[in-house]
Amino acid sequence: METFEKYYNKTDDSPLYAAALILHPNRRLKYIRANWKPRWQKPVLKKVKDLWASYREKASPPFISPVYEKQPSQDKDLDKFDRIAQSLGKYTRPVSQDEYEDYCNGEPYDIGKMSALEWWCEDQQRQRWPGLSCMAIDILSIPAMSDEPERVFSGARRTISWDRAQMGAETIEMVECLKHWKRNNTTPDEIL
Repeated sequence: METFEKYYNKTDDSPLYAAALILHPNRRLKYIRANWKPRWQKPVLKKVKDLWASYREKASPPFISPVYEKQPSQDKDLDKFDRIAQSLGKYTRPVSQDEYEDYCNGEPYDIGKMSALEWWCEDQQRQRWPGLSCMAIDILSIPAMSDEPERVFSGARRTISWDRAQMGAETIEMVECLKHWKRNNTTPDEIL
């Protein structure tokens, strides 16, 4: 039980687990508020907000974000004034001027069988939340388990015998990558 508690507490060291929950459209902030104890929420939500601040500084999202897609068939029947009026209706200012706040305050959204990463990669989400989608894609792309990288790392010990101890790090990395690719049939035939 102590080991479980030790590793469970490690999730508090990084905001990534909480951020992944928040950035899942089926859960959002509402999930954490409903299922986490209040004393756990405050510190981790501050860390997630700080993480968002670093992404917000990198990406300067547009001041106005599109909400609806253009429908070309209707544009043919409209005169110039109607087209201008229609285009003004397609854009809306975010309520708080902060993508993270707007997203978190929204209701959870059922995305069906689609993964959260696939949902964030869609053009609609990337246009509506440009900075937040970059953060979501980065976080949701992290593998949930590190079994495979650990296996590759452990395999390096067999490559670096005492006779080969002088091999450089770059060479070892290349050899291990090639072995892994070969084992998983992901290497182009011309390389091997």
